[in-house]
Amino acid sequence: MRRIALASVATITIALIALIAGPRSVSAAPVNWTGFYIGGNLGYGWGSDTGSGFNSFTDIPVGGSFFGAAGYFGAGGNVLPGVTPKGVIGGGQIGYNWQNNPAWVWGLVADFQASGMKDSASATVTPPGFVNTIQTNDSKIDWFGTVRGRAGFTSANWLLYGTGGLAYGKVRTDTRLDCAPCAPPQFFAGSTSQTKAGWTLGAGLELAMFPHWTVGAEYLYFDLGKITTTAALVSGTNSGTTFASESAFRGSIVRMTFNYKFAP
Repeated sequence: MRRIALASVATITIALIALIAGPRSVSAAPVNWTGFYIGGNLGYGWGSDTGSGFNSFTDIPVGGSFFGAAGYFGAGGNVLPGVTPKGVIGGGQIGYNWQNNPAWVWGLVADFQASGMKDSASATVTPPGFVNTIQTNDSKIDWFGTVRGRAGFTSANWLLYGTGGLAYGKVRTDTRLDCAPCAPPQFFAGSTSQTKAGWTLGAGLELAMFPHWTVGAEYLYFDLGKITTTAALVSGTNSGTTFASESAFRGSIVRMTFNYKFAP
C-alpha cells in the first residue's frame, strides 16, 4: 500500500507538470503567493513499528501466580508483536503566505485530519515447560493535526517548499494476554488512549492552476512520542499480575492538497 500511495502521488504530480507547464511555461505571469488560503487534503499514512514485547510486569507472590511471569518470560514467553499503523488520511488546512521578493515565499499553515491508520497482530507462544498464551497488540491513530512554518522558492506558477513544526494527535493502544489452558483460565487486557504532541518535518510542491486555486503534493514525517499500556486481569483469579507495554507513534504521510487563495 505504501508503494501504491507514493506511486499515485508521483503520477499525479507528473501529470500536473505536463498539463500546466506546457501551455503556460512561456506566457504565464508570475503568481503572487501572498495572502490567506484554505483547502483540503487526502493521502495515505504509514507508521514505524510501535514496539514489541512487554517492557515490564508485576507478579503476585510465589504460590499464587497462574504460571509465574518471570519464569514464563525468561523461557521465551514475551512475544507481544509490534504493529505498524497505516491507512487513508484526509482533512483540511488554513494558512497564510508572504512573498517578500520574486523568488522566496514564507508562510504558516495549520491542518487537521481524520486518520484510518491502524494495525493489529497476535502471536501464540508455548515456552518449554509452560502452557501457551496468545498475546495481541492493536494500535491506532484516530486523528492528528499540525501547526507548521513553510519556506520555499517560487518560479512562475510553482512553489517548492520545506516545512516543519508542531504535530499532535489522538493515539490508542490495546493489548491482551490470554492463557486459556491455565487452570483456571486467565485473561489480561489493557487500553490506553491519549492526545499526544510531537514534531513534524517535510517538503512539498505546489502549483497555481488558476488565479485563486492551487494543487500540490506533500510529504511529512511525524513523531507523536510514546504511550504505556498496562494489561490487568479481566477474568481469572490472579488480580496481582499485570503486563506493561510501551508503544511509539511515528511515521510518514504523503498526500495531495488543494487550496483556494484569497486576494492579498
